[in-house]
Amino acid sequence: MDFSGTFEDFQKVVRENGGDIQIMEREVGLDTQMAYMRMSKEVKNNLTPNLVMAGQFELWDDSSRQSKRKKLAAIASLGRPDAIRVLQSYQEKPDSGLEDWTYLALQECKLIFQASMLDHPPMFISTGLGGRGQQLRFFGAFFSEDGLPLEKNRQKVISGEIDYMFEKFGGKLEFLAFSGQFVTFWGLVPIDVSLNEKVQAVIDESNLLGAGLRKDFILTNVKKLTYNELGGILEKIKSGKITYGENSEEPI
Repeated sequence: MDFSGTFEDFQKVVRENGGDIQIMEREVGLDTQMAYMRMSKEVKNNLTPNLVMAGQFELWDDSSRQSKRKKLAAIASLGRPDAIRVLQSYQEKPDSGLEDWTYLALQECKLIFQASMLDHPPMFISTGLGGRGQQLRFFGAFFSEDGLPLEKNRQKVISGEIDYMFEKFGGKLEFLAFSGQFVTFWGLVPIDVSLNEKVQAVIDESNLLGAGLRKDFILTNVKKLTYNELGGILEKIKSGKITYGENSEEPI
């Protein structure tokens, strides 16, 4: 599975925007992001700024979690400096389970404020795995061709090629692990890098040195997949339900 087509389209949009972007750094599940977007749209339909700010103290009382979600989205929708300060204050010690929601609210509030102050506000990019600076975080997975655990010599070859790939394009490899027939890794990738072809090259070079990897691979910036999930995907690949080169999830 790769993301070549959709991600190239995405990179084109970034270039057309002048490359002025902000990347969400925190890892926030897409379910949470979508739920926040729905509520944010809902609260904007009947927004009374004075009432919203007057009720800010409900964030620190014993109101229900759902009520606080709505309050956070409403405060964020104001996009004002005083609203940003309220959200920053609450973010210092949010209720359990509202950490990601509070982060999203603060990001939205800042973006709305920037849009009101700048002629050309930056493009904001949010993905499930987040990023840092001008780099997005991606999760990748390889599979052994023979279905057997990868012994140390093969591991050494693969880890060396993955390390070299990240070093060559100025990214940062954050995690690499081997478990049975699986290779999993994630790291930060510059926004303008065509990662698909780089990963294909890693597999090809590794195999020339005897790594014995399948040409199928997983790349996504949506979530870090578990070994159970990877096993299920591999079975679909083998049965033909997923074909090599099929698009995976792309940035939103």
